[in-house]
Amino acid sequence: MNKTKTKKTIMLIMLTVLAMATLFATDVTNASANKVNHKKTHKVIKKKKAKKHLTVKKHKKKAKKSSYKKPAAKKKAHKTVKKVTRKKARKAAPKKTSHKRSRFSSIYKTASSKLGHPYVYGSVGPYSFDCSGFTQYAYRHGAHKNLARTAQMQYNTNKHVSRNHVKKGDLVFFGSSRRNIYHVGIYIGHDRMIDAQNRGVVTEKIHVPWWHEVGYARVA
Repeated sequence: MNKTKTKKTIMLIMLTVLAMATLFATDVTNASANKVNHKKTHKVIKKKKAKKHLTVKKHKKKAKKSSYKKPAAKKKAHKTVKKVTRKKARKAAPKKTSHKRSRFSSIYKTASSKLGHPYVYGSVGPYSFDCSGFTQYAYRHGAHKNLARTAQMQYNTNKHVSRNHVKKGDLVFFGSSRRNIYHVGIYIGHDRMIDAQNRGVVTEKIHVPWWHEVGYARVA
């Protein structure tokens, strides 16, 4: 009986040890599997993080590029506006100059068409003139400007300019003083004028012994 009990006891112990060994082996296998899975999961998470980081970097680069393009576009637009403004200014300048030239040309054309016509005191044309009547006629028909009747009034009512700034078409005045002006002509350049005097309508030099230059005036 004792031998039989002993055998049973040994068998139970062996079965218990075998069961425990099986359980331990299972735990070890599960643990290693868990470790492998954990490593795999960790790698996947790392890859995802890396991808996110790259995506964020790319997004930042794109944002920088786009933000850089905007100022460039603004600069181009600003340059275009400047170019257009300069072109307009360049186009406008010649127009003003040509307008002044065309006005003088028209005045001179009207005045020179009367060369040789006689001088008559108090006459305003169209066949005879005195000095202020002649300038009045030339400006009325050549530039649509109305001048005062006498030389003194024409000097008093127009903008005075210096000899250094005189231009073609300006009025030239002669007399004993600024308060005693008795003759007027139209400046045509190179110290010459066209005027009506005792010999009729002529072109002549401004600086001659029989004329005393007093000043110049520009008709606005």
